[in-house]
Amino acid sequence: MDFKYQYNLKLKKIEAEIFKAFPEKADRLWIQTVSGEEDPKGLPEYYTAFCRPAGELLHRGGKRWRPMVMLLSCELAGGTDEALTFVPVVEFSHNGSLIIDDIEDHSVRRRGKEAVHLMFGEDLSINAGNLLYFLPGHIIERADIPDSLKVKIYAFYTENMMRLHFGQGLDILWHRSKDLVPLSEEYEQMCRFKTGSLARMAAQIGAASGGGGEKEISLLGSVCEDMGVGFQIMDDVANLTTGNPGKDRGDDIVEGKKSLPVIYHLENNPGDRAVFQELFTQAENKGFSHAQDEIGKAINLMTQSGSIARARERGKKLLSRASERVYAEFGEQDAAVLLREMIQKFAESY
Repeated sequence: MDFKYQYNLKLKKIEAEIFKAFPEKADRLWIQTVSGEEDPKGLPEYYTAFCRPAGELLHRGGKRWRPMVMLLSCELAGGTDEALTFVPVVEFSHNGSLIIDDIEDHSVRRRGKEAVHLMFGEDLSINAGNLLYFLPGHIIERADIPDSLKVKIYAFYTENMMRLHFGQGLDILWHRSKDLVPLSEEYEQMCRFKTGSLARMAAQIGAASGGGGEKEISLLGSVCEDMGVGFQIMDDVANLTTGNPGKDRGDDIVEGKKSLPVIYHLENNPGDRAVFQELFTQAENKGFSHAQDEIGKAINLMTQSGSIARARERGKKLLSRASERVYAEFGEQDAAVLLREMIQKFAESY
């Protein structure tokens, strides 16, 4: 099987579905459908304007791996394209969380460009981010599926969005307090909430759409949650090494993030707590452009202690476990091969 060809074929379907559900320009029919108002007052240009922060971020692309997880989970549960209509549910939720996250973290870049709240203002961006949280309910409600399946998908959506906000809350608490350092197991729980939840939701909705039973839904949800946590840890590592695509290398230091490399370093070198507190404080005060010395010092300390390498290995272990579970349950099915290839690429990318 040609992985790249099959992946790109599915990706084209995903992109088409996303922009069918969120067109570049809000015409009257879309406004009527989404708002439930038969004769909405106000020009379509008004609606297009307040949707623009969300549209801007969606059109920048992104990995789209969560919608891909949804389609592959659907196939592994015995379906075909039944989950396609739901890919905006997870991608809208993800993009909405990025907009809000960037505001909370005072981020300046996202996907290679200026963060949307700096382009359009925080007020419109918060509104657009929240709109992306609520549009999934409209998509689920209009889906041509039995009510019993709608209820199940609503439940997956609601539970995992709650979990996502638990994770974001923990992350904020930890980086607001320079002297608070969570345990490594607490950090992984935060990742299960913040990053693992949307991967879990994608798999659950995909498997349910494909006709899967509780066993398939639970298994794929658990596997893809591991995948999400592994991805987040590898993303943390990349932030301190190669730099994340579309973001600035080391901006986690400026934001005071207690990522896994930081936690591992301080577990083994508790005497460096005051040093890291000072580096975080100085980096935040100076801002990214003027904090390269502080960023470099923090990265060098973690490199020398081996904490970055240790975090990389932990991320790879979680990804490897997810891949092994997919193989054990689904063998060489095409969708299983594609899912394992995705997991492998996450492990190799950093």
